[in-house]
Amino acid sequence: MAKCCLLAISAAVCVSLGSAAAQANDTAATQTGGFYVGALAGVGAARSTDLQQRGAVHLLLGKLPIDAKGPTESSTRTHLGGLQLGYEFDSWQHRPKWHITPTAELEAVYMGKHSPTGEMPVHPAFLGMQYVTVPTQIGLAMLNAGLIFKTPYSEKVLPMLGIGAGAAFVSITGADSANPSEPGINHFNSDPDASDTALALQFKAGVKIRMSTRLDLLAEYRYLTIDATHYRFGETDYPGEHQPTDSWRLDMDRQQFNFFAAGFHYRF
Repeated sequence: MAKCCLLAISAAVCVSLGSAAAQANDTAATQTGGFYVGALAGVGAARSTDLQQRGAVHLLLGKLPIDAKGPTESSTRTHLGGLQLGYEFDSWQHRPKWHITPTAELEAVYMGKHSPTGEMPVHPAFLGMQYVTVPTQIGLAMLNAGLIFKTPYSEKVLPMLGIGAGAAFVSITGADSANPSEPGINHFNSDPDASDTALALQFKAGVKIRMSTRLDLLAEYRYLTIDATHYRFGETDYPGEHQPTDSWRLDMDRQQFNFFAAGFHYRF
């Protein structure tokens, strides 16, 4: 009888320890929370947008208004690099083995130079076609919110979604406005540099791979859009070669980008 009692107690202890170990493993697998830092890099392309150049040429009897507008090429390659400081909140248990972890994140992104060229019919029409190239670099300061999903299918591969809003600092250096009828003339030559700031929005989707309790690798797609921007370039200044002009205004319509990126997050 004593032996049976001892065996029953031992079995109960084993079951309790096994249950506790399983619970500890599940907790470790889903444990989140706390600050993290991260970095990522990626490649992508800018979609076509519209450019509009406006100004006036000085003639003996007055000014001739110039208005040229047209689209850029359909895809211009670019790249990005970014740093993040974020926070993972406690997970919500939606269903057994389903967990959702909300995140908040500050992100700084640099987008490398890309040079879209707009092919722009001129008004008045007898002036033909204007080709405007704008070597563009962009810095972003973003505030992102995201969700990380733990599913029954994997405790290490975690789908994630995110959205973000912030400011885009757009800089154009060495812009060129050329017309085939005037070879060698850059109509922005006296000041080909300009910048503007606009609202930026982004959507992110990807996966995190839990390498350890602190280190995650990530791969993601992101769509980025930047509101229309406006620039002022210098007047055309070629004494004896070209009539003087007013300074030029260039309007760039909404910019849209698609990126694929990879990086890591390290939790404290």
